[in-house]
Amino acid sequence: MAFDWRFLKSSPQSITSGLRSSMSWSTIIIALIFLYAYGILILYLCISNLLGPVGGSSSTEEIVCIEPGMSAAEIGSLLTGKGFTRSAILFRLTSALNGTSRNLKAGEYAISTDMSMLRILHKIAAGDVALRRFTIPEGFTVSQIATLWEEKGFNKAASFIEASRDPTMKAKYGIDSNSLEGYLFPDTYMFYPSISEREAIGEMLRQFVKKVSCLMKEKPTEVTLSPHEVISLASIIEKEAKVEDEKPIISAVFHNRLRRGRRLESCATVLYSLGYPRRKLTDSDLNSTESPYNTYIHKGLPPGPICNPGLGSIAAALHPSNEGYLFFVSKNDGTHYFTKNYRDFLNAKRKYQGG
Repeated sequence: MAFDWRFLKSSPQSITSGLRSSMSWSTIIIALIFLYAYGILILYLCISNLLGPVGGSSSTEEIVCIEPGMSAAEIGSLLTGKGFTRSAILFRLTSALNGTSRNLKAGEYAISTDMSMLRILHKIAAGDVALRRFTIPEGFTVSQIATLWEEKGFNKAASFIEASRDPTMKAKYGIDSNSLEGYLFPDTYMFYPSISEREAIGEMLRQFVKKVSCLMKEKPTEVTLSPHEVISLASIIEKEAKVEDEKPIISAVFHNRLRRGRRLESCATVLYSLGYPRRKLTDSDLNSTESPYNTYIHKGLPPGPICNPGLGSIAAALHPSNEGYLFFVSKNDGTHYFTKNYRDFLNAKRKYQGG
């Protein structure tokens, strides 16, 4: 190919102009590539910010209820309204893109401001609902636990009571009793909102076996009560004692009475037989209430527990103090005055009870 000598004949100005023109196009292309990359980066940062945790000065958590039938758009609006996501529209689009929009499950979820939108989506899609705290106070009866069950939003109290009467539950856990009264262990439980009464009661019974079996194994030889009788006595101690330190002494009073063949004369058992009326007991209540739980009329322990006692009361029933007391009188401050004879009991009753 022949060399184009005309190039040499071009002026220096034209050659420089051509080079400048070529350089400007290169610069423009590079600038466009840079702007494109910069735009992608800005878009990425914006989306990351929208998808990221809402955050704040401190993390806050709330139980959010997703109702059955709610769409991804409705859930997004709910979460955005509560301040857990920045964009309801982006929530809906993200759920559609990652395939979770049709798998979002109803329930109660613990959502916090330190959770990203993707994490919230996966949580709801997985049905990872929040656990509810359910605390049974020591001394609650089955009826009171059932009422608490309904108050905490699990189900109706009647459903809980019905489940507690299921004979298969008693048979499964070897409970020799006509009811589960006394065996629903007072403790704090974490339950899923959808848990059934049978499942919850089963957990309470397992906790009872776990906590109480060790105490029963250490039962002193001088305590001749059966396990069921121990729980029955512990339930009376639970209701009579207001101060933990007095439980072994109150236990001693009842053990002494049982050994001597005397009636226990516990007001708590009469209250149980009457359904715990909100009034003071009368002499007629004590002496005329026809019930096997009335220990003013019947000797020995009642047929079963009158509440669900805690470990302290069960331990006291197994390990009474060595005191020879036979009576005690409330001093109206949560403590009791203990005596060994009836005369001192009457004097104490006049002093503290005015009668």
